[in-house]
Amino acid sequence: MNINYFDALSNPNGDEPLDLQVKRFIAAQAIMLALIGVPGIYFHSLFGSRGWLAGVKQTGRNRTINREKLQLDELQDQLTDKNSLRSKVFTRYTQLLKARRSSPAFHPHGTQNILDLHPAVFAIERISPDGRSRTLCLQNVSAQTINFTTIYESGTDLFTGQALQVSNITLEPYQVKWLALLGA
Repeated sequence: MNINYFDALSNPNGDEPLDLQVKRFIAAQAIMLALIGVPGIYFHSLFGSRGWLAGVKQTGRNRTINREKLQLDELQDQLTDKNSLRSKVFTRYTQLLKARRSSPAFHPHGTQNILDLHPAVFAIERISPDGRSRTLCLQNVSAQTINFTTIYESGTDLFTGQALQVSNITLEPYQVKWLALLGA
């Protein structure tokens, strides 16, 4: 496919709010980062690049659509603008990577269990190789707010550090919640 991943998950010509597009994209990236192994992160995904139509016209090759060469000064300007697409994606992506790094449950040689908690939730329990650390990764893949129950009692939100009861969960549209499970 001659499209970058951000555009594949949104309508670049539509009137969909940017924040919704970013949430959907981050939820998809969170699934990839939650899975076992060492994730491969595409440079343009890290910065929320859109399709580069001018590049296709320049080269005459459709594959150029996702091969834009970014200018460092322009990228830095966009990253400092909190309202820009690149800043929103990079900030959220960085949060995911920091959370992943903070838990031994994401060790590439750990294990994972795919959980059936709700039809709109992609849920994974990650377990460290020594079995002492467990993280529950929840990704709402719908545009609806959902509520569901889990078999778990309590945990710590890896993004906020807040201790939470996790037996009843509410997730906003495309919300990502990663919880270090307590008592593991």
